[in-house]
Amino acid sequence: MYQHFFSDYLVKLQETNQKWWEDLELNRAAANSPLNKAMQEVSLEDTAKLFESAANQPASLLKVQTEWWQQQLAIWQSVALSGNTESLVEADKGDKRFSNEGWQNDAFYNFIKQSYLLFSKTYLETINSVDGLDEKSKERLSFFSRQAINALSPSNFIATNPELLKLTLEQNGENLLSGLEQLREDLDSSADILKIRMTNNNAFRVGEDVANTPGDVVYQNELFELIQYRPLTETVHKTPLLIVPPFVNKYYILDLREKNSMVRWLLEQGQTVFLISWRNPSEAQRDVEFGDYVTEGVAKAVTAIESITGESQIDAAGYCIGGTVLACTLSYYAAKRMKKRIKSATFFTTLLDFSQPGEVGAYINDTIIDAIEAQNNARGFMDGRSLSVTFSLLRENSLYWNYYVDNYLKGKSPVDFDMLYWNSDSTNVTAPCHNFMLRQLYLENKLVQDKGVKIGGVWIDLDKIKVPSYFISAKEDHIALWQGTYRGALNVGGNKTFVLGESGHIAGIVNHPAKNKYGFWVNEALDDNAEDWLNNASHQEGSWWPHWHQWLLGSSPSERIEPYTQGNEEFPILRNAPGIYVKQVLPIEDAEVKES
Repeated sequence: MYQHFFSDYLVKLQETNQKWWEDLELNRAAANSPLNKAMQEVSLEDTAKLFESAANQPASLLKVQTEWWQQQLAIWQSVALSGNTESLVEADKGDKRFSNEGWQNDAFYNFIKQSYLLFSKTYLETINSVDGLDEKSKERLSFFSRQAINALSPSNFIATNPELLKLTLEQNGENLLSGLEQLREDLDSSADILKIRMTNNNAFRVGEDVANTPGDVVYQNELFELIQYRPLTETVHKTPLLIVPPFVNKYYILDLREKNSMVRWLLEQGQTVFLISWRNPSEAQRDVEFGDYVTEGVAKAVTAIESITGESQIDAAGYCIGGTVLACTLSYYAAKRMKKRIKSATFFTTLLDFSQPGEVGAYINDTIIDAIEAQNNARGFMDGRSLSVTFSLLRENSLYWNYYVDNYLKGKSPVDFDMLYWNSDSTNVTAPCHNFMLRQLYLENKLVQDKGVKIGGVWIDLDKIKVPSYFISAKEDHIALWQGTYRGALNVGGNKTFVLGESGHIAGIVNHPAKNKYGFWVNEALDDNAEDWLNNASHQEGSWWPHWHQWLLGSSPSERIEPYTQGNEEFPILRNAPGIYVKQVLPIEDAEVKES
């Protein structure tokens, strides 16, 4: 019955294995790379600390082990002996791995599921229950242990997943053949770690399906293109707005499709919007530093906008690390004693104080950073495909293993989803810039220190930022913890407004008012402690966008004028938006930046 399937499957499997063998030397190099050795070294050190601390408190460990044994016995008695399908151990809210009814109704799979969940929780609780182990070591042990535990989940294997086994039998294994084909394609497009596709990479075209708000590129240098969007109203607000996106992602998260484009919504409110589109760097840009994004990036964009509009001051908004760059630009201007060229500043999920980096902190260790720096310096950049997987593994069950199961074991084709398409459209980060971020910002937290960071020959002092600032963060953000962004806001001078949105790093920001999906919290007072601020905050329904827009209008003249011309003699229109830099895909060939 299955002879034809197994014959085809073995052929496909052999072809896929051949791909692995072709890359064997690369795989060996990756396995023996300084980064992998550094992570193993750190893991062994942390584990040794755990055992040493645990040895001094045997009673605590015995209590945890006894409770685990009692609960495991209760599961056995409930499922195996009594045939009870009620779960004594439940998956966490939002964990969809065990949603299929087979995990509940079949005693065999029910027992496997509950035993696995109990083991997972007990293992992680054991780490957290050990006294005398420093918090950083606990965080790393918990993170990497969780990665291993979730990789070995019974939901990831055909024999221990009732849904997968049933599907494979019903389809005579055709799902596995389709999955192997997708695996081979993903291997071809991955860097030094398997990048599982989240969506159909051919479903969207940049400039047509996404990033399609009409505009013009009015300036270009080796670092970025400046887009001036065309007005959508008969009159516009007098003060132009510059948006500084992160250079670790492409800008069009803020201009996906019409229904969820922040850029288009701002234009509909009468704003004149300029936006930076960063270059996707290759080895040729190996000398670009973090400070260059200030002096050759934002500062150059501000000069162009001043020339085109004739305005001496603009509003500016920065997203994530783009907000960090914006803050450094403001401090740079202050240190240079330049006029207040930026009238107000908005920071989307922006860390300025990096003492609470979130789960990415598992990688923030001197030994690991040494290895990453060596790898970056050898290449000239941090490969964006590997960086993308790193961020996905911060939420491994929902952003990695679920796609592994759906794509390779169920043989499903990924859905067409604009936000996931953007997430898969990776960007490199130059070696000096990535090294600076890891060591100077995350590890040593120098941006909030006196004379900690120097850019363009001057020291960066966040307290010298005196313009009104608006901080919007997201309560469930796992990349930039809102408590950390709150601490950063306290380091900035001037009048400050802090707003906390619902959801996470992306959905909490890309929250179009028409959807009426996520609300936000406001509190005019800035307490010394983030949790105190939240306890005293009031919750508002709907998107934070209108609240922000009213704040923008409050910091700028209410006068409306005829729209500005697109470009001028000094900064003429070079090409239509979205330009050419945003269309560079990995791996990059230098010829890609040349316009056809």
